[in-house]
Amino acid sequence: MNNAVFDPTIPANRLASASRNGMALKELPEAERPKTLEQGYAIQASLVETLGEGVAGWKLAGASPRGLRGELPNPPATGVLIPSRMLRSGAVVQLPPGRGATLEVEVAFCFSRSVSPGDEVFDAASMIKSATVAVEVVCSRFVDRKSVGQPSFIADNAGFHALIRGDELSYADGSLFTDDAGLWWNGARIANSLTGDDRTRPFLSLGFLWEKFARQESKIAEGAIVTTGTLTVPVDVTQAGNYEARIGGAGVAFTLAS
Repeated sequence: MNNAVFDPTIPANRLASASRNGMALKELPEAERPKTLEQGYAIQASLVETLGEGVAGWKLAGASPRGLRGELPNPPATGVLIPSRMLRSGAVVQLPPGRGATLEVEVAFCFSRSVSPGDEVFDAASMIKSATVAVEVVCSRFVDRKSVGQPSFIADNAGFHALIRGDELSYADGSLFTDDAGLWWNGARIANSLTGDDRTRPFLSLGFLWEKFARQESKIAEGAIVTTGTLTVPVDVTQAGNYEARIGGAGVAFTLAS
């Protein structure tokens, strides 16, 4: 698509259909494919509107310190958390038939009040209600989300499938959340903590979203959730079964089904 004829609703409808019926796309047709990040985000916004559920919050991808410094192949990305895909510990997460997923252990923040990043300085004490252990389930509408390019990945809502939240984490403003983080499948550990600048620093990651929303004059509603990016090595899974994630002594459990 070139800018003169760019219509985000056409690829958004295709992605919404794939989301509803579990179909996996190899890629978007050339005429519908976003060429820029801006076009990708326009499709993402149209996709969210087409799904018709509203916004529960946002996810961040690639917003580790290295990512924020521009040292990764792609810049940090944001996606929208879809209300029906927001789950609590003990939930069963259904995957599309024959599909696998990528699991990431994260810190998710819940906002205690509505805020306007363009008009306010971030203050965790007055703005954040809680921080919880969370697992993001990434299951793209594409067969291989890494092969389609960053604009299409963003169009696909950054691969978001579900977010499961569990125990609350203690924190102070600027906490680094350095406790050991891991993921277990049927009792066997399958993912270890990331280290150094590859590991997300949740408040730093949240700051990226805050600055983006300040530029866009966007607001964050009371009760909105922001999941900040992975603390563990992302792990690709195809096995159904019982999963548990932990950050220190806090955890979240869920079952994958396909």
